[in-house]
Amino acid sequence: MDNAAGRVFLFLQGPHGPLFRRLAARLAAAGAGVRRIAFNPGDEAEWAGAGPLERYLGPPGAYPDWLAHQLEIHRVTDIVLYGDSRPEHAGAIEVARPRGVLCHCLEEGYLRPHRVTYERWGNNGNSPLHGISLARMAGAVGRAAPPSGGRHDGWGTHRPHLWHSALYHLRLLLPSRRYGRHRSRRELTLWRELGHYLRRLAGLPLRHVVQGLRARRLLASGRSYHLALLQLSFDASMQAHSDYRNSAQFVADCIGAFARGAARDDFLVFKSHPFEDGRERLGRVIAATASRLGVDQRVLFIDGGPTLTALLDGARSAVTVNSTAAQQALWRGLPVAALGRAVYAKPGLVSNQSLAAFFAGPRRPDQQAYWQFRRFLAETSQLIGSFYSRPGITALLETLPAAMLSPVDAYDRVLAAAPADAPATPPVAPLAASRPLARAEMREVAQPHPVAV
Repeated sequence: MDNAAGRVFLFLQGPHGPLFRRLAARLAAAGAGVRRIAFNPGDEAEWAGAGPLERYLGPPGAYPDWLAHQLEIHRVTDIVLYGDSRPEHAGAIEVARPRGVLCHCLEEGYLRPHRVTYERWGNNGNSPLHGISLARMAGAVGRAAPPSGGRHDGWGTHRPHLWHSALYHLRLLLPSRRYGRHRSRRELTLWRELGHYLRRLAGLPLRHVVQGLRARRLLASGRSYHLALLQLSFDASMQAHSDYRNSAQFVADCIGAFARGAARDDFLVFKSHPFEDGRERLGRVIAATASRLGVDQRVLFIDGGPTLTALLDGARSAVTVNSTAAQQALWRGLPVAALGRAVYAKPGLVSNQSLAAFFAGPRRPDQQAYWQFRRFLAETSQLIGSFYSRPGITALLETLPAAMLSPVDAYDRVLAAAPADAPATPPVAPLAASRPLARAEMREVAQPHPVAV
């Protein structure tokens, strides 16, 4: 591969598993230098001697100056990271940018499953996609047909992800002479998180049966329902790219707007995240809020059980903060309300209605604009492969090193090949706002939120 000589790649934290050490080996074989910063025993174990390693053991406040020194003495030209909103990573981007050090940001695929996201300088709410209009995308890719091969719904490599995550966090639970006891950045300690997951796992068989029956009764009834896609409260997508502190606030906004705007025969169905651990007791929060607003007979919580596919196929619309699962709703032509910052929250794709008005009469997206958006992503930042499974990593390494070594960003490359004044297909649906609605705009009357349990 060209453009590797003289470059030094500094790896920060990556997806759990062997990807970063295998990626480093590919870059080193091409002639680049590779290094790693470890923040805990899990980082160090996954690197497994793939190159020189520095350990950061200092306080958070000293990290920017320490990192700047590392960039200088090792002549670092590139930084590689997974999840741009982690404090260590957000700080690294701030240190790197004025020094001309290129930041390569990896994230779960915007087009899941079987794809991963590679962008420069940021992902999700910080993605360069926010500065590219649907009109420019349409001019670059032309008229797009629906993707072939059917609907590819689901998380993807679920089991390898859980396996590598378990190994990583097991190393953090054990005391380390060098690192000491790891302190989680989240509100809960790792031991308390483990307790939540073990209780969740113990109840999985019964929950799968009960929730499956609940979903099948809903689908068999033929009732009209809106589907609310729940996310993990501690995930960066919610914490860094929305105005919500937790899922309980999202639940309160959704049920309040549903009570004010939805037709009396409509239902509101909340679907839990695949990795939900039960710490917020969302079932109780949803039931209490629905009861207080007098809609408890029309609000359901499906916690596990069936896949998202069946629920989306029968839904009237989808509501989310900024879940990637909303792409599956857009694929189906369902109206989508996105209440946070997301790469798909663009004019013509998501609704600009207040949430109560959305529940009363949700507007469908411009399907052709969505196909063009999806095709643009597939030709630029969405690389085939996986972070976790062995075949997925092998497939990803066929394209990722070359993309990182390229002197031109994939977005710029595709856009440069299109005429600057290429006309866009006018959306047939009313345009949505180019920003997510503020919470005051979503609700007609501001109401206090219940405290998360």
